[in-house]
Amino acid sequence: MSQGVQPLARRIFEGLSPSYDRVLEVATLLQDRYWKSWLLRAASVRKGERVLDVGCGTGVLEESLAASRGDVVGLDLTEEMLRLAQRKGIPSLDSLYLGDAEKLPFRDDSFDVVLSCYVVKYCSAPLLASEAARVLRRGGRLVLYDFSRPRGAYAPFLAFYVYGVLRIFGAVLRLVDAESAFTYEALPSVIQTRFWDETFEAILGAAGFRDVGRKRLSGGAATGFWATKS
Repeated sequence: MSQGVQPLARRIFEGLSPSYDRVLEVATLLQDRYWKSWLLRAASVRKGERVLDVGCGTGVLEESLAASRGDVVGLDLTEEMLRLAQRKGIPSLDSLYLGDAEKLPFRDDSFDVVLSCYVVKYCSAPLLASEAARVLRRGGRLVLYDFSRPRGAYAPFLAFYVYGVLRIFGAVLRLVDAESAFTYEALPSVIQTRFWDETFEAILGAAGFRDVGRKRLSGGAATGFWATKS
């Protein structure tokens, strides 16, 4: 991951691990369920396909992916997240790896689908895209989403929530749970300073992807992309 944000990402997720599933629901106002449903529809994983989930965390996505639809390999930056995912015994989860999204520890042309949630804002987007292209087979699909800077008709509401409510909630939560509080306090600054979605379509094209698409999710609170390896 990008050296400037990798330590921050590691601190956020290492401290967050025990409460990640709950925090994810609260921080997204339950929208994460919708975003993951959209991602799985866009990926359209077929039986027998090999899937890589970059930034799998505690396996929340895998809990929504039936085992019969593919064999999923999970990769995450934090060991504690992987331990929690392993303890869940998720049928669709074939194996777990500790690793970095910018240097995937897999052979070329080894996956049919690459999925990712909440990772690209912490990375060098060109490196993530090139690594995804490298490990995908020809015709393989990449689908991901992440938080994006508020814009459009819903921007005032989203900005108030992201830059105001989340920080206030973090300050209150610090009285009882400092590790979780840090996430709510740090996330607004990360979202505000990362412009990944503005250039990602061109980045995917340069990495060798075609049929690139983009979708604003929940009024622009998050942005999803999909593409096919040429």
